Amino acid sequence: MAGDQFLQARKLHAQNIRESSHWLFQYFMIAVGLSILAAATRAVPYGPLYYFGIPIFLVFFVAPPLFLRGPHHHVRRVFLLIIGLFLLSITGLSFLGLASAGWLILLTTPIIAVALVGRRAAYLTLAASLLISITLGYLHSAGHLQTTIASYGHYVENSRNWMIMSLALMFSGIACIILTEHLRTQWETSNIALYQQHDQMLALVEYAPEAILIYDMDQKSFVTSNSRVERILGYSREELLEKIAPKNLSPPLQPDGQDSSKTASRYMQQALKGEFPVFEWQLKGKSGTLLDCEVSLARLPPFDRRLIRASVVEISARKAEREERAKIQQQLATSQKLEAVGKLTGGVAHDFNNLLAVTLGNLELLRDEINDPDQKKLIDKSIAATLRGSDLTRNMLAFARKASLAPSPIDINQVVRETKNWISRTLPTTITVNTSLLDELWQVEADPSATESALLNLILNAQDAMPKGGKLTIETANMVIDDSYIDLRHEELPPGRYVMLAVSDTGEGIPPEILSEIFEPFYSTKAPGDNSGLGLSMVHGFMRQSIGTVQVYSEQGIGTTFKLFFKAAANPDEPDLKPERETNAPQHDAGRILLAEDDVGVLEVLVKTLTAAGYAVTAATSGDRAKEIYESDPEFDLLITDVVMPGTLLGPGLATELRAQRAGFPVIFMSGYASEASLHGNGLQPDDVRLMKPVQRTDLLNAIWKLLR
Repeated sequence: MAGDQFLQARKLHAQNIRESSHWLFQYFMIAVGLSILAAATRAVPYGPLYYFGIPIFLVFFVAPPLFLRGPHHHVRRVFLLIIGLFLLSITGLSFLGLASAGWLILLTTPIIAVALVGRRAAYLTLAASLLISITLGYLHSAGHLQTTIASYGHYVENSRNWMIMSLALMFSGIACIILTEHLRTQWETSNIALYQQHDQMLALVEYAPEAILIYDMDQKSFVTSNSRVERILGYSREELLEKIAPKNLSPPLQPDGQDSSKTASRYMQQALKGEFPVFEWQLKGKSGTLLDCEVSLARLPPFDRRLIRASVVEISARKAEREERAKIQQQLATSQKLEAVGKLTGGVAHDFNNLLAVTLGNLELLRDEINDPDQKKLIDKSIAATLRGSDLTRNMLAFARKASLAPSPIDINQVVRETKNWISRTLPTTITVNTSLLDELWQVEADPSATESALLNLILNAQDAMPKGGKLTIETANMVIDDSYIDLRHEELPPGRYVMLAVSDTGEGIPPEILSEIFEPFYSTKAPGDNSGLGLSMVHGFMRQSIGTVQVYSEQGIGTTFKLFFKAAANPDEPDLKPERETNAPQHDAGRILLAEDDVGVLEVLVKTLTAAGYAVTAATSGDRAKEIYESDPEFDLLITDVVMPGTLLGPGLATELRAQRAGFPVIFMSGYASEASLHGNGLQPDDVRLMKPVQRTDLLNAIWKLLR
């Protein structure tokens, strides 16, 4: 690694020398050109220099930069430059002698050689300079050369003066070579150290576990990024530095609702002031995926520029793990709370029931001994209050799953009929009660009194949800639960036969944020004193104690459905029923289906189910989007749609819009509500196919097959 860095530094150093030599060539070309022009203005004493200097200047100073371009011609250009300087110095010394500036040129050539080529070349150049000076000194002293300056002739012809100048040239040249070589070595060493440090810093940034970006607030663009940024965001380094604006890396709003641009600007201003803000931030990758990240900002030098370093760590997995841990802790706390409340309510209820039994018995005995009507009324009120207390303790025991149940075979349809007969007289006239009871409903093993109490609780809740009136629907159905059910909203049920009792209303609906809390004990949205808050808790406890479950499906402004699943009683004379499999399995390429479902989980399961059955499925998460898809490509054979979806078009409205474009277009409606309740005010036609969630795969595929047949 160190050797590679050294070689890289040497290469960069050589490149810097080549770049410096380019400007040095330009300098000498201009300097020599100006010298020749100056000589031309004084053509009498310097006439011969003018005629010799122009060709030398053109050949050795002007031509190389024009014809020898590129780094591979570097040595040739240096060689020609030194030859040109030698020729100019020889020309000057030949005609002017010791008065010529050629001495300075001879001293300059070793300096150029050591700087651009090396010490060995510099000493060879110095030797050549000494040889030239001694040779020209001999020629002048012997009278073979005559200086053009007559008054200076006697000084030039003295060989001793030439020897002194040559010795001065030698010692000055050696000193200049040593000094320049020392400076060159220092420069190279410092450059290598600088390059090594630079490479180390680049390695720290490049191989950092977090993504690092440097943003220039003046240029409003990124100036540096590492490879981790590309892996996290999907953008290449070139895209980030040249094309991508910072605002494109974040959605318009953060999860907490803050404006991304304003919030990011505030954090960067904090960094400019010397602070180190650390915050969670949602970034948007190249594919549009939103990523949960932790970002830290800091200002970087030089401080005459406004550079901000952003370190980004993706925390999606960490956040999911944190949320999962919090969820588990919450479930544990809830479980412990329910266990504690269950033990408390169970113990209190049993003891309180004993007290109420004594109180009720004594009141009834006392009533038989009293003849005063007014006193009897007071006793009757006390007996009624005692009975209400008994109902409360029974609810508490049901919630604690410690109620003494007496299961027996019962017909849920009969329970519904009896309850409807007397409850209809107590409900407001603005509420219409309808029933849809399945013939040949299976019997269940359950406590008759607790079952009636659970149904009554659900009916009273439905009444409270419809203060201005509405429609209440009670429905029963036989269901076989197995792994083929397509639904993600309900609790897990052991496979087997169940009887479903559904109570639906067209009321206000339950807000999603409290939907998970409605079965908790003493939780209520009603005013204090209106109820005990144990109604739904009692229903939930009773169903779990009866080896069943309760589910809820609600949409605000549409209504709510509670479904009670009772385990069907075993009938020794009846064979064990298995889920009926589709007898008319569709073939591949059986048709194109347009699917509209707002729940992503349910949508994924439906797409997989239909695709596996051979259908070509196009999915949409809203009625509006499904309409857009149909209008762009109407070649669909069937529409499957949820009844309630976000947007302007609900399921029935979507069906109406598509049927206006294509009469008789087959539609299957799916809903979490009871099928009769889903008709209310929604515009569904009585002959439309309606499936209530959870939907068995067999039922769905058979319904599709019958419609397409």
